[in-house]
Amino acid sequence: MHHHSHSQRDVGRFDDWAPSYERHWMQHLVFDPIQKTLLDLAASQLKSPTSILDVGCGTGRLLRATAARFPAARLEGVDAAPQMVQTAAHLLPPGSTIHFQEATAEALPFADSQFDLVFSTMTFHHWADQNKGVSEVARVLSPGGRWLLADFIGKGVVRHVTQLLRLHRFLDRSRLDNLLAPNGLKVVAEKPAGWLGKSVPVVAIGKVER
Repeated sequence: MHHHSHSQRDVGRFDDWAPSYERHWMQHLVFDPIQKTLLDLAASQLKSPTSILDVGCGTGRLLRATAARFPAARLEGVDAAPQMVQTAAHLLPPGSTIHFQEATAEALPFADSQFDLVFSTMTFHHWADQNKGVSEVARVLSPGGRWLLADFIGKGVVRHVTQLLRLHRFLDRSRLDNLLAPNGLKVVAEKPAGWLGKSVPVVAIGKVER
């Protein structure tokens, strides 16, 4: 397993998975509590965001829920897997203004300071170059904006499991802070995701005031 081939392999696997992805039990058990927590935290951080980006949007489930919560916001989703982007577009209700396109976290196709909210749920560990991805998120985030990141963060048992499985791509907090600081970002709030508790926190990240 060569490290650099990791993301390509992941993308291929998600392509195979896309059509059945929405019906998968993982959605309800794992992703639903994460999405609810993330949207609650987003709403408590920003009253009325005007533009929202979901990085690694998959089949667009989170953005469809976001549209109900923030109906006035411009909604954009990117995913590295073309099949996911296609499926996301197919699943949109008629008249939806959500826009999906194929792109990676490391090369976001948007101008600077565009988004009040950036979401990434359970995708950060798939990013091929996490440092580049973080700098891209920082670039497209508006000055008062928030990046909401949900991922397995090594605490307690989860930490031992990830170390055991050599899953260094999963974060622990000190590593997250080390990735954020050089990009002018810091954690401003944290909320455990439903029954998943602290092993899957949703973290709100903001720009450090210069």
